[in-house]
Amino acid sequence: MRKKVLALGLATLMAISMTACGSSSSDSKETTKVTTEKKEIKKETEKTTYKSILKDYTAKIKKATPKLVKEYKKESKKYTGDVNKLAKLSNKKVGDLAEICNDGVGEMAELMQKNGDKYETYEDWAGKIQDVYQKYASKIQDAYMDSAS
Repeated sequence: MRKKVLALGLATLMAISMTACGSSSSDSKETTKVTTEKKEIKKETEKTTYKSILKDYTAKIKKATPKLVKEYKKESKKYTGDVNKLAKLSNKKVGDLAEICNDGVGEMAELMQKNGDKYETYEDWAGKIQDVYQKYASKIQDAYMDSAS
């Protein structure tokens, strides 16, 4: 299990680093890049804790959910009466939310490795992010149930 968590964390880091390596010729993009880098440096200097990761990813999940529900409702109109396609669409939106959760779990795994924490500590905090995810994923599933009936 630890190897899987570590692999997920490394994959996340690799994806982030690939995204960060893109270049931009626009001055506004450069300004945004510098501002983002400053925020990242500030964040790195602050102490990252399981609690801070939980707080950040809870906010991200809460913010993403209404957008995903809205997207589902809009896209589901094409599939009225086709429960299988509606379910597939719902699962995709829930999967998008799960990616946010997995990113948070990956950060917690990195923190566990960095701090040399016990697996049980990581597991407890990762479970809290997963609880938040499940709570908000149910909102997407509720939209599916409404459209499927």
